[in-house]
Amino acid sequence: MKTRVTLFLMALLLLTQTELHQLLKLPILIEHFKEHKALNKDITLLDFLKEHYLGHTVIDNDYQRDMQLPFKTTDCVGTVVMPLEEPVNFEIRRDEIFIQQEFNLHKHYIASQGALSAIFQPPRQA
Repeated sequence: MKTRVTLFLMALLLLTQTELHQLLKLPILIEHFKEHKALNKDITLLDFLKEHYLGHTVIDNDYQRDMQLPFKTTDCVGTVVMPLEEPVNFEIRRDEIFIQQEFNLHKHYIASQGALSAIFQPPRQA
């Protein structure tokens, strides 16, 4: 039961919070390819994909239908914020649990503007 619930929640997360729900539009892609095949019997699937996904978007008679294809529009744009905390050190002894907060102090290094323009540089030792 736990496995089913976990899979359901994972599928729900992937379909609602990512662009994976675009895969549900694959039948539209197949139908639209059949429509193009009826108009031009020599068109291949690769030609169809090149026409609709590579290059510039052409506004023609079936522009609205083209925009229904998978991965033509972005429906899910979101931001995920994950709060991070400093690591906590746990020590377990026979009769007590000792918890100590460890703070990591980092040296803040602010690069000069000239260093930001050249991204290909060898590693440096601190």
